[in-house]
Amino acid sequence: MTPYLEVIAQEWIANAERLAQWAYTNMVNRTDVWGSYVSKDRRRENLFFTAPFPAARGKVFLTKNLLTKHFCGIDEGNLISLHSTSADKTSLWLGIDIDKHDVEDAATPEGNLAAALAWYNKLLDMNFDPLLLDSNGAGGYHLLIVFSEPIPTAEVFAFGQHLISDYEKRGLVRQPETYPKQVCIEEGHVGNCLRLFGRHHTREHFTRVWSDDSGMQDPWLEGASAIDRILNTRLAPPSLLPRNIPAPEKKKTAPQSIRRERPRVCVDLDGVLAQYDGWKGLDFTGDPLPGAVEFARRLSQFAEIVIYTTRCSVEPHRDEINEPTRPASDLAPRLLHNVKYWLDKHKITYDEIFIGQGKPIASAYIDDRAVRCTPQLDKSAYAEALMQAKMLCDRRSTNTVPGDSRLQNVIDAWENLSDEARDEIVKKLKKPAAKKKSTTPE
Repeated sequence: MTPYLEVIAQEWIANAERLAQWAYTNMVNRTDVWGSYVSKDRRRENLFFTAPFPAARGKVFLTKNLLTKHFCGIDEGNLISLHSTSADKTSLWLGIDIDKHDVEDAATPEGNLAAALAWYNKLLDMNFDPLLLDSNGAGGYHLLIVFSEPIPTAEVFAFGQHLISDYEKRGLVRQPETYPKQVCIEEGHVGNCLRLFGRHHTREHFTRVWSDDSGMQDPWLEGASAIDRILNTRLAPPSLLPRNIPAPEKKKTAPQSIRRERPRVCVDLDGVLAQYDGWKGLDFTGDPLPGAVEFARRLSQFAEIVIYTTRCSVEPHRDEINEPTRPASDLAPRLLHNVKYWLDKHKITYDEIFIGQGKPIASAYIDDRAVRCTPQLDKSAYAEALMQAKMLCDRRSTNTVPGDSRLQNVIDAWENLSDEARDEIVKKLKKPAAKKKSTTPE
């Protein structure tokens, strides 16, 4: 364990009793069973089992003392998972597990975080006080709501499934797990459990908590700061749960069952919303362009706005942030935070900021460097795309601009021109504009 992590560990130990009291009061659905992890030196195949062993059930119970040992995190064998459903079919909390288990997993840390933040912000809009937890330091996140009193498990499960029903739109290839995992537990079963925040059972990592504070350089809280955020969580009254949520059903494949939602439009930041005249660093974003605020507001009336910018991509900026080896999952939130701060500061309307890998699915992309090309719909599409691409690649080589009659004439005639004529046009475009001779006598 690094010296820095040792300091974090000591802060968790110092607050272990307070955390145990809070968790025991607000999160323990049942004391007769709980999840437990096997110590490193005793591991064979299984890392996890349901405690206590069957022979001790009804005699040994989950106590605040056991929870205190968990939060001290001295031994992996003391770490605990809490069951999501009580014996009387109620739940004190809802957990969403947005996980990345291994390198073969198709999920990415950036994509997981983007989805987690979208749901986190949605819960904030509904007046919940959710906890977004960096659960393993490797791209796995837990989203947690703690209720002020037990709520029927069927209602909590339905709300969880409803919340994550748009996971594919959020860029995830697998549906996250919700806790509780089912409407109710079968007779004789104890249901599922979620690992309690604190020390990780296999990695040198302690839970970090998302701060949502626009004034912080790094939005992730650690150690004592993270603990204070947890202990000050506002418990959610049952009245915040939406009513009449339809019961979750298995996904149908018939076309008529596909739910139609508002289309997504990806919007670039630099040059579209913000003034851009050359890269000046991650910490500098130009002022909003005239009309940008109104443009975003009007666009949001018929589409979901996804901010799609390379400012949120870690790899192109590693040298600038001087972090050559730190995991992208640690750095992406910092880049995201800068973009979110600018958008919120200037009251730009948006629904999410894309920080995943690849290209997000969308109905349209608005970018100052975009070229439209639809040859299936327009026979002159290639000609127009060539001309627009040429202008974008070499703006200084021509005085024509979109809408110039000369450009339109060329586009209209391009299909019928000979190869020699086309080559001649391209040569002229490459040639710098001649300077106008002065008529003033020397």
